[in-house]
Amino acid sequence: MKDDAIFPIPAHVPDELVRDFDFMQADAEEDLYAWWAKLHDGPDIFFTPRHGGHWVTTRHEDISHVLENYDVFSSQQMTVPKGTHQFPSPPIMYDPPLHTDFRKLLAPFFAPKSIGDLETKARDLSIRLIDQVAQKGSCEFVAELSLAMPIGIFLGLVDLPDDDRLELLGYAEKLVRGQTHEEQAEGFQLAYRYLATVFADRREKPGADILSYMLQGTVEGGRPLTEPELLGMGSLLLAGGLDTVAGMMGFIMLHLARSPEQQAVLVQNPDLIPQAVEELMRRHQIANVARLVVKDTVLKGVAMKEGDMVLTPTSLAGIDDRRYPDPQTVDFSRADKRSLVFGKGPHQCIGAFLARTELRVFLAEWLKRIPAFRIPQGEKPIAVPGRANAVSYLPLEWDV
Repeated sequence: MKDDAIFPIPAHVPDELVRDFDFMQADAEEDLYAWWAKLHDGPDIFFTPRHGGHWVTTRHEDISHVLENYDVFSSQQMTVPKGTHQFPSPPIMYDPPLHTDFRKLLAPFFAPKSIGDLETKARDLSIRLIDQVAQKGSCEFVAELSLAMPIGIFLGLVDLPDDDRLELLGYAEKLVRGQTHEEQAEGFQLAYRYLATVFADRREKPGADILSYMLQGTVEGGRPLTEPELLGMGSLLLAGGLDTVAGMMGFIMLHLARSPEQQAVLVQNPDLIPQAVEELMRRHQIANVARLVVKDTVLKGVAMKEGDMVLTPTSLAGIDDRRYPDPQTVDFSRADKRSLVFGKGPHQCIGAFLARTELRVFLAEWLKRIPAFRIPQGEKPIAVPGRANAVSYLPLEWDV
């Protein structure tokens, strides 16, 4: 099945709601979110024949509704085309009550009281990574910093050696950024092979890490996790940080590199960094996941049938002018910065507090050492859409 193929329009889809749109292919070199925002010029909900044929929700209220109502819009299929994700990924691809069982296994490691040690590790890692580039006067931010940070935190969570960082980064890149389903499948296979060895070792010598805890945990009234479930959860942990933290870090730094006035505000008022991070995340939401319609329903007058797929681009939720006044403008003092950046409902990202901590700590340490930075003249950063929007190339420079 080719991702760019045109699929037949189902009989229940009205002609006026059909729009040829491929969420994996931006067709302009403009700001990525300006490209997304063009969808607000058409129907609130439309159907595209791309990627197997699926609905697209474009407004905050509808994206929120789909994400919250798992009994109609199920997470058992989260990518389009339907059926292309063949690897179990608990808890995100399970709905309650089973989802709740798996989530409880992870919860102790992501509760605010457990983040203290990880915050220290995030700060130490941030300082180490920034110090490696600070005296050079330039860097390619994605390769040298935004990809390295979440992998380093993952290694701390699962108690694995830093020497494995580059190997795991390669796997995670395929999992998260793979341009084809074959490339993503290869990423899962590589991660599974690596994690199978780690789980075998933890069975013999359990520790206090999250993988050992998963081995000892139970679901569904007392059964242990199966090997595919263990490998799926481990792979999800590997991919999760790269998906959210690396992507968001890239967009935050891209925006600030173009906004010297806002850089200066944060340097002079570091106490504003937490609310700045919230506003920058609101403006640059990255997750574009899907849901499976499991019972016939009507949303805003649009009839959806059991078996349909619905794309929920939070990229559009954050720039919805019906939800946020002047949504494209980054305003650190915006009164309402609440967003869908970490999802909504029972599937809301369990690592949200950790992600916020990583972003806040990194930005604070960067601005202490590199208070003014910019994009080099003649260089052009690259931001791409996909299942998770990403900055794939971000050259930065500063005065040493």
